[in-house]
Amino acid sequence: MSFSDLRFIFYILSPFVLLHTLCPPKARNALLFFGSLGVYAFGAGPAAAGVLLGVTVVNYLAGRWIQGAPSMRRAALGLGLLLDFGALFVFKYLAAALFLLGTANADALILRLALPLGISFYVFQAAAYLFDVFRGTTEAEENFLDFAAFLSAYPQLTMGPILRYGDVRAALWERKPCRVDIEQGFQLFAVGLSYKVLLADQLAYLWVVLERIGFDYISTPLAWLGAVGYSLQLYFDFQGYSLMAMGLGRMLSLPVARNFDEPYLSRSVSEFYRRWHITLGTWFRDYLYIPLGGSRHGTARTLLALAVVWCLTGLWHGPTLNYLLWGGVLFVLIASEKLFLRRAFGSLRVLPHLYLLFVIVQTWVIFRVEDLAGIAAYFRRLYPFFGSSEAINHGDFVKYFSSYWWLFAIAIFFCLPWPRRWYERWRGNALVWIPLFALFWTSIFFLSTGTGSAFLYFRF
Repeated sequence: MSFSDLRFIFYILSPFVLLHTLCPPKARNALLFFGSLGVYAFGAGPAAAGVLLGVTVVNYLAGRWIQGAPSMRRAALGLGLLLDFGALFVFKYLAAALFLLGTANADALILRLALPLGISFYVFQAAAYLFDVFRGTTEAEENFLDFAAFLSAYPQLTMGPILRYGDVRAALWERKPCRVDIEQGFQLFAVGLSYKVLLADQLAYLWVVLERIGFDYISTPLAWLGAVGYSLQLYFDFQGYSLMAMGLGRMLSLPVARNFDEPYLSRSVSEFYRRWHITLGTWFRDYLYIPLGGSRHGTARTLLALAVVWCLTGLWHGPTLNYLLWGGVLFVLIASEKLFLRRAFGSLRVLPHLYLLFVIVQTWVIFRVEDLAGIAAYFRRLYPFFGSSEAINHGDFVKYFSSYWWLFAIAIFFCLPWPRRWYERWRGNALVWIPLFALFWTSIFFLSTGTGSAFLYFRF
């Protein structure tokens, strides 16, 4: 169930926080696990909840096996990872692979293997736990309910952030909910909800318009406007969810990591992805890029590690070719920065920002359009001198820019550091509640009129 679902906000959120606050400390992890599993089953279905429960049991047992049987620790790690990533492959990639191979029953298989909500996130979180136990950087959890609460905690279950057990273990044992945590958590939840409903969902209509018109028939200025609009929509959609997850975690005295750090202020693509979806980037860095050699064994080894990381990052997002192409383009851009662009930019400040904004909005087009023909059509409109067709509606940009310019201005302003700095400075002041109260109930109004939509990252 989505955090922006009115049923969650009014029927689940408040009762859950109240029960958790009043619950005896020793029973809080049991409440967190069973409550999260129930909410997940209600929103995603009993079958998806069964998959989550199975992954939880497998990784709890594998962690105990790794630590308790030193001579078998490699086998335990291998088996645990095989079951984790095997489940991810079966539900996310098997039907697509059979379809590409021309298997006749692929469509029926897709219907039977419905993608469990959030499986890409909780499988990676479980795998990180096994790696950390194997390396000895964290101890295997002996109490099943404590481990299950970590893996299935609803604030981060369906769209991350991807937590590390070592970062939350102490909090799981010693959580003491208090009024300040609940107040500040609700503030973050309200900000995230307004980002999602009042910015991301409203910007989404522009891309819908472009798809209805057809990419071959839009003007070049409108194509660029649509690419920028989708870039902002995706940011506020995922940033909104992440802030809501942080807020829910705070209300439950559970630390949920920040997943964004003003990425559109970056000066390179590599810096952008250190600031965007931070926990996914650090997962690939710590468990794949560095073990492959990272930047310690020469340029060729570094490029190989980068290529593997970005290929798998693309595939993590989905089995369609556009995600693989998206990952490949990002690899080329980041490799180019490492080889010569970083030296070319030197100490320049403005040009690297412009470069980042110019290229990143184009990569989001590849990310968004699933079929390669559609991607080619869109880029023919972005760069009409490479295409043979001419846009029919030359005045479409003026029409849609006049309708959306104010929304773009607000969205761009909230990508800057000043709103966050203002909030962090004044969040303890009672006056902060006035704008947050207005934003929260305005968001509720929009949701009640049916203008909300599902989070984009639910697809992954």
